[in-house]
Amino acid sequence: MRYLLVKSSYTGFSTELGRRLAHIDGDFLICEVIGEISAQAGETLRKRLGRSYFTLDDFPRLPLEELGEGDKAVVMRALKGLKKDEKVEIKRRRW
Repeated sequence: MRYLLVKSSYTGFSTELGRRLAHIDGDFLICEVIGEISAQAGETLRKRLGRSYFTLDDFPRLPLEELGEGDKAVVMRALKGLKKDEKVEIKRRRW
């Protein structure tokens, strides 16, 4: 089963607490599908990070040398447009 990289960002929150809790104060969550990676790449990223998402701060910990060229290109595309307060989720593709 393959994985999708999905960028998530919150928009319109007036306080840091609202942004973190997402249900107290704010407008909406924007999700953007960046691309698809192989099952091996998805498992490698999740195992190395210990969770199912990454941020800009995780860049040094990403095992890019262990990924195939196509998977590496998708991860780099996700990182290229990422802002400090956004994250990229590694989700199993269900279809």
